[in-house]
Amino acid sequence: MNKKNLFAVLVSVLTLSSCVDPQPTPTPSVVPSNTDSSVEESTTPEVSTTPEVSTTPEQSSTPEVSTSPEDSSTPEDSSTPEQSSTLEESTTPQDSFIPEPSEVYVETPKIFLAGDSTVKTYNDNQYIAGWGQYLDLFLKDEIEVINCANGGRSSRSFINEGRLFNIDDSSFSYNFSQNDGKSIEDCIQEGDFLFIQFGHNDDNTKLASTYTTIFDRMVPLGEPDANGIYPVTPAVKSKTTSLPELYTSYASDSEESKALEEIAKYGSEYYAYDSDGTYKWYLKQYIDFARSKNAIPVLVTPVARVKFSGNEIIGGAGLHGENFAYVEAVRQLASEEKCLLIDLFADTKEILETATSTYANYLMALKPNDLVGTWPIDYDATYGNTSKGYTGIEATHYNKYGAFLQAAKIAESIANSDPHDRSSTEYYTFKDNVLASPSSYVDPSNLISKTYVEQIEALFENTSNGYRNINVTNPNRTYKQASEVIALIETLSAKGEVTADNYLQIQEECASIREQYYLLNIDDRDDVTNLSILEQYEEDVKKQIEANRPKPVSTQVYDFNDEAIRTFETTEVVGGLTVVVAASGKKVEIKSAKTTFNHNGVEYSISQAISLGGSASFGNNRYIELPVNGKCSVTIVAKSSGSDDRILDIRNANSVSVANADAKASVSITTIDIEEAGTYMIGSTGKGIYVYAIIVEYFE
Repeated sequence: MNKKNLFAVLVSVLTLSSCVDPQPTPTPSVVPSNTDSSVEESTTPEVSTTPEVSTTPEQSSTPEVSTSPEDSSTPEDSSTPEQSSTLEESTTPQDSFIPEPSEVYVETPKIFLAGDSTVKTYNDNQYIAGWGQYLDLFLKDEIEVINCANGGRSSRSFINEGRLFNIDDSSFSYNFSQNDGKSIEDCIQEGDFLFIQFGHNDDNTKLASTYTTIFDRMVPLGEPDANGIYPVTPAVKSKTTSLPELYTSYASDSEESKALEEIAKYGSEYYAYDSDGTYKWYLKQYIDFARSKNAIPVLVTPVARVKFSGNEIIGGAGLHGENFAYVEAVRQLASEEKCLLIDLFADTKEILETATSTYANYLMALKPNDLVGTWPIDYDATYGNTSKGYTGIEATHYNKYGAFLQAAKIAESIANSDPHDRSSTEYYTFKDNVLASPSSYVDPSNLISKTYVEQIEALFENTSNGYRNINVTNPNRTYKQASEVIALIETLSAKGEVTADNYLQIQEECASIREQYYLLNIDDRDDVTNLSILEQYEEDVKKQIEANRPKPVSTQVYDFNDEAIRTFETTEVVGGLTVVVAASGKKVEIKSAKTTFNHNGVEYSISQAISLGGSASFGNNRYIELPVNGKCSVTIVAKSSGSDDRILDIRNANSVSVANADAKASVSITTIDIEEAGTYMIGSTGKGIYVYAIIVEYFE
């Protein structure tokens, strides 16, 4: 440590010592150099009404998390994200563990991230992203970011799975890949930082409709006191041979069996949903753990979900609770524990509201999350295009640009933190290692108007004296001109008529021009005055493909005309196909539904259809099993049960989506190619759908 840094630390120690009351717990921990308190659907959570606070975790090689015997419409209240990010210090419990400052000072610490799917690192070719995979773009190379976050985790399950610290139990067998399968305890050292963001999977405000995650994810908030303060109630471990009664009251026998199999991996005991532990108590375990290692904890509020009422993002069931209760609880805990806080919820809420409901969706990931391609051109081409596998837009997970902006907000908070701020005991030691411009940029989707991109990126331009701005605008960003696409279409039009001899060549040219069109910003697409010529060529190519398709050597037609009209709630064979009903209380109907259609020159008359309910998740809902013997074409005739357009998802035996079929408000006919033999699952990605017929054709 150089003399200048040492002097700064000593001054800080002396100053802080006079400001912090001595604590009964003698262990000092932590400190370093700069503070900050800035910036994975309505019921009232139940639980204890009296706030309690746990004591410090033991200073041992395996810290315990408990002192007891034992992972998308209402207006906001006065505690909105735009207001103070911390509560008054008077809310701090008297027996809460607040460490005294120490001389721990590491200029180039490691940053460990504990969190859920909105933090995790995804594959580079996926459209979905977490802010944790981009944070290092805003930091000098000397700072290492270790992303331990994973999808579906809550503050409770992350501990149960041994991701935070080691579980001292010979029967513990849970494995994971993040951080090379090691707990944070195995790696974190004095002076390192632990960033903590949970909340999406903890949220229990849609408990009845999402009961399947009670056993491993949800965490109660507890009842707030008269001042709106949520309790810090310790948890008591339960045997892994039992499940919460609230879960078993909803779950089927098969679901219970799978849940018991999963929690058995936690060892002999675990923190169950009904263990009395509250959201703030679980988060406090991360704070206490970090401080016990002389590391620095940083609470991060969960990113905002997309649900607009007018021009505002709103809370409610499945949306962090009424008035964003789960978010407010994080702010309260940061104040009570004098812990560094980054209010990423407030930041992302502002970003979404700046984008408005018109463009906010284009900051979000596509469904299913495993869609891949080149960013942003393939994202733009896939958005809304069921033929490319699109089934919907996310309200929770962000796309690459959205996650990039979040990481920039994290960096901005660190860079502008004040080491003399008394709202937190610790401070950031590495703020001088935050880059003013990232080492690389992520550009926005061209579906966002250039005007709104400018407004979003202007949120990072603060003119306050001494403020360190983080640049998110790519200096090399350019926009394609509509005149370039017009010229390409003019060249195509000179090709003349689409025929059996040239349709394959023209198909390639159409695809190339369409790709250039998707490079245009949405503001400029209407300027392509001859787009209708391209669209006509694309339609003519489709007709030639159908006309030149070889005749099948065998055809299997599945319809439901001869089935008795009925409703059933268990798996049955219908029309030669197995219809799986995997969740109790779910229903499938055979109902009268008439239509006629022509396929490959054959007229079909249908009098009945299967009515599938929505949200097929291929494991706990309703779907059709379709066996095929090899490479073939599958034609699905379907219709939405409502007035909106819907989608059927076709998945293989590994539950990987291989194709989608339309189920529009009018009867839709979709033909897809299947490459391999196997049993495929066909189910709705959203609401109810009528399936009239399925035709399987085999070719030589």
